[in-house]
Amino acid sequence: MTALVELKNVTKVIKGKKIIDSLSFTIQKGEVFGFLGPNGAGKTTTIRMIVGLMKLTEGDIVICGHSIQKDFEKAVSQIGAIVENPEMYKFLSGYENLQQYARMQKGITKARIDDVIKLVGLSERIHDKVKTYSLGMRQRLGIAQSLLHDPKILILDEPTNGLDPAGIKEIRQYIRDLAEKEGMAVIVSSHLLSEMEMICDRIGIIQKGRLINVQSVHDWEEDDREAYSIEVNDSETAAKQMAAAFPKTRVKIAGGRLSIEAEKEQIPAVISLLASKNIKIYEVKQLSKTLEERFLEITEKQEAVS
Repeated sequence: MTALVELKNVTKVIKGKKIIDSLSFTIQKGEVFGFLGPNGAGKTTTIRMIVGLMKLTEGDIVICGHSIQKDFEKAVSQIGAIVENPEMYKFLSGYENLQQYARMQKGITKARIDDVIKLVGLSERIHDKVKTYSLGMRQRLGIAQSLLHDPKILILDEPTNGLDPAGIKEIRQYIRDLAEKEGMAVIVSSHLLSEMEMICDRIGIIQKGRLINVQSVHDWEEDDREAYSIEVNDSETAAKQMAAAFPKTRVKIAGGRLSIEAEKEQIPAVISLLASKNIKIYEVKQLSKTLEERFLEITEKQEAVS
């Protein structure tokens, strides 16, 4: 795969305080990369350095082979970005807004404007005034604006902020299409963990300015050990039998139910054991961990060792 974005030991010090500490990761062509972290973790500072709004203290950022430090203009020319809700001239039409933005860049043709309008699905409403647009439509117009100069990298900070469920689904699909059909590298910064799980290929977790984990969403989903809840008539006896027969399996009692972490292939053996001990089984339910739970697990482990 081709790396379009590469951060190399990026560090940012502000007033003697290290805000970003030796950040290194790559983002591939056709990939949606999620950037996760609590407020104050350093996400926005990192984005500002990638788009050239803030200088690096140490390290380098390479965009499509061009160094931000040594070849600034060529590097940032490959980036399109939209931060939260895009600002528009509401008294103008969507098309007139794009014409205004096009004047800021050399070589943007009418054909390119038309292509971008079609790409974000605004053809039917592009000549309506922006004040009549929904928030989701304004987001799509903002994405269109950021794509006018045909960048290879798109950076979206909180792209679904304030959208209703239909708008969120709409923006999610456009982001996936940009990565898969246009071959762009898309960076999405968000605090909506469930959304990141649905939209991203990989997730990078940043905490206190340090990258503590980068993992494929697919790998998270394919974790062999899952949580199961088993409702029985005698949880105390069931827990003792489980502990004796499966000493490596974690067993807890919660609300009269057994809570266990086990591989899927173990569950028939667990059911057979409990049935053989005359324990009545009312329900076995898989409790897949959400991305949020996994995120908290990772950050809590990091806190414990740091």
